[in-house]
Amino acid sequence: MLHNSFLGNSELWERFYSGLKWIIVDEMHEYRGYFGSNVAMILRRFSHHLASKCVYPHYFLCSATCENAREHAENLTGRPFVEINAVDSMRPHRQFTFVQPDIPNYQYWDILQLRIVKAGLACLCQGQSVLAFCPTRKFAEACHSIAMRELEKLDIHKRQHINPSAIKVFRSGLSVDERHSVQEGLKNGTVRLVFTTNALEMGIDIGGLDGIILAGFPDSIMSAWQRIGRAGRSWDANAFVLYYSRNNPLDRFYAENLEGFLVKPLDDLVVNPENEDLVEKHLPSLLFETPQYEDHAGVLGIAMNEAAKRKQRSGARPVASGRYRPHPSLNIRGGGSGTFVLREGKNDIGTLSGQQQFREAYHRAIYSHGGRTYRVKEISSTGSGGQILLESIDSGLRTNASTYTLLTEQDIYDGWQWLANGSRISTYYGKVLITESLNSVEEVNERTGEVVDRWVPEFNSAKFDNAHAFWVQEEENSKLATDGITAFQQLLRVGALFSIPLDSHDIFPHALAKEQKAYIVESYPGGIGIAKKMLERWQTVLDVGIGVAERCRCSKGCPNCIVPPRSKTEMDKFAGIEFARAVLRATSKSPDYEFRGGLWEPAKSTNIS
Repeated sequence: MLHNSFLGNSELWERFYSGLKWIIVDEMHEYRGYFGSNVAMILRRFSHHLASKCVYPHYFLCSATCENAREHAENLTGRPFVEINAVDSMRPHRQFTFVQPDIPNYQYWDILQLRIVKAGLACLCQGQSVLAFCPTRKFAEACHSIAMRELEKLDIHKRQHINPSAIKVFRSGLSVDERHSVQEGLKNGTVRLVFTTNALEMGIDIGGLDGIILAGFPDSIMSAWQRIGRAGRSWDANAFVLYYSRNNPLDRFYAENLEGFLVKPLDDLVVNPENEDLVEKHLPSLLFETPQYEDHAGVLGIAMNEAAKRKQRSGARPVASGRYRPHPSLNIRGGGSGTFVLREGKNDIGTLSGQQQFREAYHRAIYSHGGRTYRVKEISSTGSGGQILLESIDSGLRTNASTYTLLTEQDIYDGWQWLANGSRISTYYGKVLITESLNSVEEVNERTGEVVDRWVPEFNSAKFDNAHAFWVQEEENSKLATDGITAFQQLLRVGALFSIPLDSHDIFPHALAKEQKAYIVESYPGGIGIAKKMLERWQTVLDVGIGVAERCRCSKGCPNCIVPPRSKTEMDKFAGIEFARAVLRATSKSPDYEFRGGLWEPAKSTNIS
């Protein structure tokens, strides 16, 4: 609304602007990461446009789950703030049950989904209304399919009848009508069990829910409290929270430390209004809204301000042609890879990002959407996305794709280097190119586990450019580095989840280690500041990762410590720990060199910790 209407058609709002005194942004914690960085640029463009008309409203930003509230508000708007904290002791009574399932790794996801479903159905049988928060869209859709099969069993055994329409899926990519139908059903009581992603985490009044089921720990402490807060919203209500940990170190930590979760401080939130990739995308809109450019309010930030000046000095000017607006072409939620429209027959039923399309909706893939199962029949692509034609099929099939990831370094922005005991350790912050390929696809009968078909998909590669990354290199090619580099990279990844404010999907989970180099790669073009922060804190992050791995009793590395979910990459945990300790010893003093102007030069100062 703010981007497309208030700014995209600003001439229609002149009278409204003249009387504007207050701008109130609720749930400001929702504006973080890539999406938050886009919102920060929109809020700054809005203030800039108002200032060009001598309008200077006051901003009020609100949140119940933000640790660095003042800093985050200032990063979002470019304005100074005063922080006011209010503590309300009136909270509904909630019963917490944290469960660490004992499930074999080879069956983990199937059994975990079944347990989530059975917990939800048990609540329905007792007349309760529940949201089951799932880690991914595919997980939520799978749970819905399993729930439908379990309902058939309940009916066959005459134990209890539950109307299938009381169980729904809610996630991004559904049509507006589908989302509204689920919300209304929750309010009027006709829908009582919803398998959802973080799409129902905040901002929607959905009435009096009895409980929350968490299928794994959310991306952050803040997200966890947002989800928990969906239940027991009246002061005299009782509610429950049932948490099932997945087989990863963060989930297992909270399953074993309920008290630690209840008293843990909230997360610091991160946005990057200096993301040059995003600045370039916002410039056409900025210069369209305020053609006579001048940073009236001083809120745009260095990157956007300088980029706008360069454009104007070069003679660039906005398009003035009828009803043309640059605003609709800017996708503020996606990762810059375009949006695909899902079609069944003549009906648009949802959307999918370019990255999601490549991994989940390739040609002939089995794709679940809104509780129904489809096969991808045809894909038509444009420069900014495209269209996916789906045909409905019977459930009971799934497709599994085998992927390969290639990383190419493109640029180095900053770095440090240590020379110690004959070794050379270098750390870098820079830009890389990620190329992902689909090697093969298997079609599997879910009931029997039988592989019914196998093929190599068409259009089987995709490139993700301008990915920001941090990497460590041991330049002597020692055997210790060769044996331990893959596990070393996972120690960094796990340590980052505990040490740096990030969501798990903000970094690539894939094992990209090569040539004695270990990488942490951000998922969004232009970065949101994670790789840069890794350069500053990598030793602390690595030490935390070592601690997590050593506390796990496994012999080689497992999903409970350093192995990513569904990973088939072999790694030696203890070789990784040994290499990590050697690296920390070699870098215990100040660095010898720093990267400046394309060269290693003797270090003058250090910002690392």
